[in-house]
Amino acid sequence: MRIAHLEIRNYRGIRSLDWSPSPGMNCLIGPGDSTKTTILDAIDLALNPRSNYLGDDTDFHNLDFTAAATITVTLVGIPAEFCADNRYGLHLRGWNPTTATLIDEPGETDTGFVDALSIRVELDPATLEGRWSIFNDRLSGTDDPPSLRFTDARELATTRLGPYAERHLSWGRHSILNRIGDGARMTEQLAAASRAARDAFRLSNKDVFAIPTERAESLGKHFSVRVRKGLTAELDIQSASITAGGVTLHDGDLPLRTLGTGSSRLIVSALQHNARGSHIALVDEIEHGLEPHRITRLLKYLLAPPATGVAPATAAAPQIFLTTHSEVVLRELSAPNIHAVRCDDGDTVVRSVKGTTQDGAAQRYLRSSPEAFLARRILVGEGRTECGLLRGLDALWIAAGSDSFALNGTVAIDGRGVPEAVMLTKHLQELGYQCLALLDTDEPPSPADISAAEAAGAVMLLWPDTCSTEERIFLDVPWAIVRDLIAYAASCHTAESILTRINAQCALAGTAPLPDLTLPVAFDTPAFRRILGVTAKAKNKPWFKSIDHGEAIAAIIEPCLHQIPMMPLAIGLQRVRDWIDG
Repeated sequence: MRIAHLEIRNYRGIRSLDWSPSPGMNCLIGPGDSTKTTILDAIDLALNPRSNYLGDDTDFHNLDFTAAATITVTLVGIPAEFCADNRYGLHLRGWNPTTATLIDEPGETDTGFVDALSIRVELDPATLEGRWSIFNDRLSGTDDPPSLRFTDARELATTRLGPYAERHLSWGRHSILNRIGDGARMTEQLAAASRAARDAFRLSNKDVFAIPTERAESLGKHFSVRVRKGLTAELDIQSASITAGGVTLHDGDLPLRTLGTGSSRLIVSALQHNARGSHIALVDEIEHGLEPHRITRLLKYLLAPPATGVAPATAAAPQIFLTTHSEVVLRELSAPNIHAVRCDDGDTVVRSVKGTTQDGAAQRYLRSSPEAFLARRILVGEGRTECGLLRGLDALWIAAGSDSFALNGTVAIDGRGVPEAVMLTKHLQELGYQCLALLDTDEPPSPADISAAEAAGAVMLLWPDTCSTEERIFLDVPWAIVRDLIAYAASCHTAESILTRINAQCALAGTAPLPDLTLPVAFDTPAFRRILGVTAKAKNKPWFKSIDHGEAIAAIIEPCLHQIPMMPLAIGLQRVRDWIDG
């Protein structure tokens, strides 16, 4: 059994949501307040009916009490007995997994539909009471729609693993251990334990209770309270009962609740994975308390079918909903498993990270730049030089009093070349991120690809005059800064190698060689500046192709930008700053 469709209206931070989750893993990512956890809360509430449930004013979006808060969960793969006419057969709907279409009554011409059962919880704004019922359009407006049977609700119930897992290590009412166990036999065992405790107490030394007991009996006689055999101190099974919640897992004499957070979550996750029932699991912040290697192990375990011999052989693969802010999780999961959540004034949209990318493209992005998917705004540098340049400028702008990238929810990443950078920018923009790409033009990108990215809403910043970032820098900065850049290149490599490479490029261009690296002013010409830029970016022996080098270049050129405000370099970098602050 799994959730095929989720509809939320007027619930907490969500005014409207319609989403068709994946059959297996659904990893929700997004910035703070994007309603990721609210989605988990909604599923948890809808599939766990509770008697005498009272909501809260904050359960209504923007405290809007003009309409009820409703959560409708549509399930497929439901047990055959649920489809009987005396159960829910008369209220089933149709779900088409290929087209993700839900209709109330499939006709003979409607093909590809499977039986589906919709369950709705409605929070009344007047009373704050929750009401669970079977839902379809035919029942809309019915004063008394059919409700879910208690025994069926237990089979549909989700399991929820939050930051603290200790409650699942006892046989409490809603713990996973209680769900797995035999309820009737546990009740008998606990009753016997209660009686045994009373007998053991009766045989113990009860002198500590003697004085209060004698005084109570004396005062009782004073007020003519009948005493039949004399008052004694005994255990009251009802008032001091041994409940299931008091029985916990132990390792020898040590309760497992004393384990570390990570170890507790791992054990509970394993138990939930092998539980019977619908096996729809909810996990908040899956990385909480876990080292990277344990996160990897847990994810692989959750993605596998329940182990044979532990769960029924016919058990379906579980459907899991989790939230994360971990790069490790994103690297381990596949693109179809990951969903970006965005909320715009209460209208929440969940998009698969796979999206419309070419085969394997989204997976490459997750492996190479997982941090991009955890930000809200992304600066895509064409390569490592551009990425380092942006990072270096961030540090310098912070020192000058400007807001940091982090404060604006922005991260700078390496786009790994122009074609890949353009594709990544377009893909992230379509997923709801805000993106700006800083691109070379020495190998011009496809105009069609640039137009497609801009149509999606991305800002594409391309250097004019068909040049790389290195060329743009050497063309635009003052000659004193050119000398500083050459000196830095010489410190990273050797002065001899830098001079040799420059003169090799001079020979190709048919110009006079450079005598040394003092760079006389006579060489300050557009043609020679272009030679320096071409030499710096050479693919076989580039000067600055690393993030560290890019950061160092930023420190060299940033102080001079105010001197060249009308040059393309300064104009382009000011556009970056304006976009960050926008």
